[in-house]
Amino acid sequence: MRGHKYVGWRRVEGWTCVRCGACCRKFVVTLSPGEAMYYAVKYGPVVLHYGREFYLAKRHDGSCVFLRMSEGKAYWLVYSDRPRVCRMYPFYVTEKPLHGGGSDAEIAHRGRTLYLYVDALCPGVDTASNMEYLARRVLETWSRLYGK
Repeated sequence: MRGHKYVGWRRVEGWTCVRCGACCRKFVVTLSPGEAMYYAVKYGPVVLHYGREFYLAKRHDGSCVFLRMSEGKAYWLVYSDRPRVCRMYPFYVTEKPLHGGGSDAEIAHRGRTLYLYVDALCPGVDTASNMEYLARRVLETWSRLYGK
């Protein structure tokens, strides 16, 4: 969780991607073994293996190998094919609260209690008034991507 400032979804008004590319420069992207194999086969040497972990490679400037900037806007060259963690950012779903009681992050989904957090450091946080809508979409995406 280093580099993130996760707050419960109830403390956020909304979010929209402002295409700043900060997340594509700042964070290391962890891949599942299946994702690592997929990216290595499809795109070549874009996966790093360290110990038991797999990561998406970065360029010399620290940005994601698939990030391109044009006129101040970020573009991911294979947007529809991005890793699970990138599809979820700036949201984080967990089955246990990260800190405290988690009441500001608690949310019911398919008969169980989950905790939904938003990285308050993302520049797109609170740029829209759509959190109720996004919360449901994020949980459905999380369920589909992680099989939960």
